[in-house]
Amino acid sequence: MTTANKLNLSWLILMILTLSGMLVGEYAEAGFWITVSVAGVTALKGRLIIDQFMELGQASPLIYRIVKIFGLVVPALMILTYLLGSELAQVTQLPD
Repeated sequence: MTTANKLNLSWLILMILTLSGMLVGEYAEAGFWITVSVAGVTALKGRLIIDQFMELGQASPLIYRIVKIFGLVVPALMILTYLLGSELAQVTQLPD
C-alpha cells in the first residue's frame, strides 16, 4: 500500500470514528461503558494521528514513546474523571 493510500485510509477511518462519536454523544445515555468506548476511540484516533500524520517514526525513540504514552494517558484520565468526577470537582473547586 502506498503512503498516499495509507493516509487516505487513515483519514477515512478518522472521519468514521469522529462521526460515530458524534452519534454516541447525541443519542447514548451516559454511563461507564460509554465512557470506556469513547476513551477507546480517543486512543485509537490518537494512535492513528501519531503514527500516520505526525511522522514520529523518524523522531527519536524517546520523543515517540512520550507522545505514545500521552496518547494513552488522556483516555485513561477520561475514565478516571468519570469514576472520580465528584471528588475531582471538590479538589479543583475555587474557594468561596
